[in-house]
Amino acid sequence: MRRVFSALLLLRVLLAHGQDASLVPDLRATLATATNDTLRADALARICFNLIRSEPDSARLAGEQAMTLAKRIGNQRALGDAHNNLGWLAAEQGQLDRADSLLRIALGIFQKIGVPAYTSVTLSNLGWLAEKRGDSVGALKRFQEALTLSEAAKDTATVSILLYSIGTSYRKIKDHEQAVLYLERSQAYERLLHRPGKEAHCLVALANTLKERGDTLGAIDRYHEAIAIYKRIPDHLGWGIAEENLGDLFQLRSPRTALEHYGIALAKYDSLESTIDQAYVLQRIGKARLELGDVVGAGSSLNRGLELSSSAGDPALTMEYEMALARLAAKNGDAQHTMSHFDRYLVLKDSIQGADTQRELARLRTEFETERKEKDNIILRAENSEQAARIRSGQVKLYASIALVVLVLVAALLLLRNFLQKQKHANVLEKLNQQLADSNKEVTEINGLLEMKLLRSQMNPHFIYNCLNSAAQMTQAGKQVVALAYLQGFARLLRMVLDHSVNDTVSVEEEVDFLLQYLKLEAHRLPDFTYDVNAAPDLLDDGAIIPALIIQPFVENAVWHGLAHKVGDRSITVHFTQGSDGPVCTVTDNGIGRKEATSAHHAQDPSHKSLGMQLTSERLKLMARRMQRDGSITIEDLQAPDGSAAGTRVTVVLR
Repeated sequence: MRRVFSALLLLRVLLAHGQDASLVPDLRATLATATNDTLRADALARICFNLIRSEPDSARLAGEQAMTLAKRIGNQRALGDAHNNLGWLAAEQGQLDRADSLLRIALGIFQKIGVPAYTSVTLSNLGWLAEKRGDSVGALKRFQEALTLSEAAKDTATVSILLYSIGTSYRKIKDHEQAVLYLERSQAYERLLHRPGKEAHCLVALANTLKERGDTLGAIDRYHEAIAIYKRIPDHLGWGIAEENLGDLFQLRSPRTALEHYGIALAKYDSLESTIDQAYVLQRIGKARLELGDVVGAGSSLNRGLELSSSAGDPALTMEYEMALARLAAKNGDAQHTMSHFDRYLVLKDSIQGADTQRELARLRTEFETERKEKDNIILRAENSEQAARIRSGQVKLYASIALVVLVLVAALLLLRNFLQKQKHANVLEKLNQQLADSNKEVTEINGLLEMKLLRSQMNPHFIYNCLNSAAQMTQAGKQVVALAYLQGFARLLRMVLDHSVNDTVSVEEEVDFLLQYLKLEAHRLPDFTYDVNAAPDLLDDGAIIPALIIQPFVENAVWHGLAHKVGDRSITVHFTQGSDGPVCTVTDNGIGRKEATSAHHAQDPSHKSLGMQLTSERLKLMARRMQRDGSITIEDLQAPDGSAAGTRVTVVLR
């Protein structure tokens, strides 16, 4: 279904959360009469929220003022509200990375406060942000987390909205059974809450899901139920969209019936003067008339729709109209109009593709400039080091010359002065030896860095190979949709790998996010697979750091060697704690154990070796030598009470 209905539902969801620009004058009056900073911060955060759609610039200003004031007075709730509202504003404006950062900060604040309703709102926003990124699986996870908290808070209105969001997310990943289950629950809640408009939206979403599942009769019944509600409210836009969707259902089997429904939808859009909706439905009317052999009527509808599409400024829809009119002219034998419409179609297509190309070129140009600046900085640092070495060498020569002259003069004057000058010369030689030792230490440091870079460059291709191999297995198994979602997640994971490969170390929080993204991808291919990645709060609060890409090979080894061959429930837990001498990471799985995993892989490939763990061990040794601190890896085979293998625990200690 086209984007208009999705936009309508999103608007209704936002309104359900209380966004209303008409409240802003009263909120500003409250701000003006506020007697303390707590009330001012709260009023500014609410002003930001209610202006997100109508006045985004004013919303940003109010949100930033609320954030500054909340930080100054230490009001955690107002600070969380400000981050949450500014995060959603950034998402509305397409600044998805900034939105993700702000919403995660808000989530952390609300989780510390411990009020489920606050945390649920931010989790819902993170779910919608994931939808904007095209990550339906990530959105589904966030919505389900928010649903659990809203049910605990007994917030029925929010529960209904989240049930609807989860249902639509399941529909996007083609799990129609679950989608129907959640949408029906949402409809039942809306009926109890006496919100007929939202109940009708649920019915339309159910109809669309049933249509995709192949249940045509069920879809028709739901559309008619929704239309009956829209008539009663009345809601002309919802009525028109439902009629339009119903017409799409009859487009191929009965164009005349489809035309009747499209006509009702057009009448509703005309009454609302909704130009873009008129343009979309006229395109469908033109196709239906053409199917019925009404060439003149089809041309009239398509030409009117073209005018509306052009005035609405929708180049993609206008391009479709030009192609439809070109085909109509070709069917009539009108070569001149066929070529003119087709030429305009090509121009629009090139324009749209050109805009996409320009955006990609801008992105590549930015990456190139960043890389070039990094290389220039490296060259500049090398030149500075060389210049410093020349200066030191000149100083050494100068000191030696002065010492020699002094020695000659002192030798000619007094034996005592000669003795004293020999002592001074000895001191100078000691300084030179120290400088030489320092130079050797720097050379050793540089060699260590080069070895680290070499090992990390070996790890990255190994990791990419394993990920692409997983996607290939899904495709071979016929899971193209899952493979596509997996590759989209893999693209984001690869971006994180590239970011981490620039630095020797990353924060524990960044490593946790990276491992969660990796395990989410692995969950696509392993049935009954659950995972948990967490870190002790003191590690996150202190900003503890660990070597980059150091834990993932152990997790990957547990998944591929310990869990892949297991039958039944599979689980893995990654836990970061603060040890007595530094961070400690524990990777625990309930797999088949090392002995059976070794036997299975030896049977498949006798020459197989775990390259990831070998490289990681070498990196730990280099890291310990360069940072002058030890690290260790301990592998423990877990056993059930009956003595059978119950999994493996790997403990990585960084002192």
